Amino acid sequence: MTRQENSAWFNTQQIDSNLYLTTEKQFFEGNRSNIWLIRGPARDLIIDCGLGVCNLKTHLENLQLLDSNRECIVLCTHVHFDHSGGAKHFENTNQIFIHQDDYQGLINGRQVDTLNYVKPNHFFQEPYENFSARNYRVLPTKCEPILDGHQIDLGAGDEVIIKHVPGHTRGSIVCYYPKERSLFTGDFVYDCGHGGDLFDWLPTSSVRDYLRSANQMIDWLDENEIDRIYPGHFRILNEKNRVRELLQQYVDSKDDCCSRLTAACLQTLTSGFFRAGCFRCCPCG
Repeated sequence: MTRQENSAWFNTQQIDSNLYLTTEKQFFEGNRSNIWLIRGPARDLIIDCGLGVCNLKTHLENLQLLDSNRECIVLCTHVHFDHSGGAKHFENTNQIFIHQDDYQGLINGRQVDTLNYVKPNHFFQEPYENFSARNYRVLPTKCEPILDGHQIDLGAGDEVIIKHVPGHTRGSIVCYYPKERSLFTGDFVYDCGHGGDLFDWLPTSSVRDYLRSANQMIDWLDENEIDRIYPGHFRILNEKNRVRELLQQYVDSKDDCCSRLTAACLQTLTSGFFRAGCFRCCPCG
């Protein structure tokens, strides 16, 4: 029997002539990812795909934003559950890309990579009847590995270029859209208040890599015209100076051994926490 999903789960809005933003409005904001759909001249691109508790593909088809006669590529900016969980709904009909360094985590559905950090109080409504947060997992998903510099052709000379920015995860990427002078940043950088709060202490994070990526991106932003930044969480950023500020704050926050040691200790603790799924019974938020 077909599962009856919550029709109010997704919210989709048009951001620009060829850009749409979907969010899972019944999931708590802290891990509520931004799901981007670019409608290219010849084919479409979905950047990140949410939890997977409701069918994103069906939702976008119902809005007539996806067409079975038109190619759509799915791209995960990294392997964490809130960005990759929904890829499963596309695996038999669409190409799904993820960076090579996060590929094993998604194709095997490894919890230490995907994290699966959901709890009952994270859901304002059930995504479907008898849903169990305790049993939530990112399922093993057929996908293809890509590398830094990979170009996704949207047709008529329109393309999105992949930039590898390891740190948040080993395979974190940002997506540069030259035609629109825009950048889709996933969890590499978003307006978290202060850049020092960007997550670098998760099981597959690396402070050393994050620092290298942040410094390289600061230089890259200085060399390229970017008008819009579309992050993996929270608000759209209309000025690259704010992104540069957040990244510089991150770099400055790791300027001493104590802050780096703190991140290393947190990473050691969280590795076991996520590997064993301890958060499922932990009373913390």
